[in-house]
Amino acid sequence: MLKSRIYLDYASLTPIDPRVTREMKKCSSSKYANPSSLYKEGVAAKKALSEGRKKVADYINSHPDEIIFTAGGTEANNLVMRGVARSAVRAGIIAPHIIISEIEHSSIIETTNELEKHGCEITRLTVDKNGVISLDELKKSIRPNTVLISIMMVNNEIGSVQPIKEIAKIVRNARKVSEAILKINAYPLFHTDAAQALYEEINMDNLGVDLLTLDGGKVYGPRGIGALYIKREVMENKWIEAVFSGGGQEKGLRPGTENLPGIMGFAKALELVSMETGKQGKKEKISEFRKVFIEGLIKICPDIIINGNLNSCPAQSPHILNISIPGIDNEFFLFQLDAKGIACSTKSSCLRDEEESYVLKSIGADSKTSLRFSFGRFTKMSDLKKTLRIISKLLGK
Repeated sequence: MLKSRIYLDYASLTPIDPRVTREMKKCSSSKYANPSSLYKEGVAAKKALSEGRKKVADYINSHPDEIIFTAGGTEANNLVMRGVARSAVRAGIIAPHIIISEIEHSSIIETTNELEKHGCEITRLTVDKNGVISLDELKKSIRPNTVLISIMMVNNEIGSVQPIKEIAKIVRNARKVSEAILKINAYPLFHTDAAQALYEEINMDNLGVDLLTLDGGKVYGPRGIGALYIKREVMENKWIEAVFSGGGQEKGLRPGTENLPGIMGFAKALELVSMETGKQGKKEKISEFRKVFIEGLIKICPDIIINGNLNSCPAQSPHILNISIPGIDNEFFLFQLDAKGIACSTKSSCLRDEEESYVLKSIGADSKTSLRFSFGRFTKMSDLKKTLRIISKLLGK
């Protein structure tokens, strides 16, 4: 029954690749001991943990000791926001200033809202109609007490891609000014949430970030596992602190026995992504899906609105398409599609049921008529054509 359904919600969660499942089952049966144990089985588990860490590091071209495993992207983001703020206060910065965009993932938005209540100063950058920040606004927003800038690489609702390398240059220049004033060469640190950046280049040699979030559930891997890249310099100087207590695992930044089956599944998922046709080839394939789907939708309903950038380009990820169909009730329309065997969404699954999309609101789009379709590894062109036929019938075209 499920095989006859069409899944177009890859931005929410990607299906787990069967090869990942096999890797996890293998690990669960053979590497069952605690990696912190000193006996033979524990040593074998620790070796597997090191192998998994190296594979994740290889995916982003970093060092294994710069990878900290977490329970997912949300935890990694919390560790960044809270951990950097704590360290800054300890360094003598009374009211740490943090800059984010107004369309960050809810784990960033809600965490900064809480930090603001406890004395942090927060600047929320606006975005243009395509969901991209202004570099000039960013430059003007940086203050002497700015300790962290967190801008997501790819937005999970509309797919806008931020100019991370350009932002990194601005941060480096700001750091020189901050060092002259605060006598600390750490700030501001630069973090990017790259959970949705499956089709973007992530190379730590030239990206220019200090911290980066990954999530297993977005790369055909297991749920409940993620990773935070922390630049060696940041780690060694303790410019980020743990946010809860326990054992000394993950360099003391993420206490708790490591989820080895999840880690090995995550590592396998990233390895498979790397083994596929180069990122550009994958991007072109998914871009074609998006292009064909948009053209089909416009033929059905000429007044359809694309929320975000129309074309896949440097400022738009190809796997996410957010649209508004004038006159529809999006929730009712979603249920109609669901009844016909098609899975899509009206907004980010991380938002509460009663909330409208703050991402769509920020670009002036109508949350009540919007739908998000997202594509991936197992999407077929026939799936899109069938979906278009069903949408046409539902709209009475």
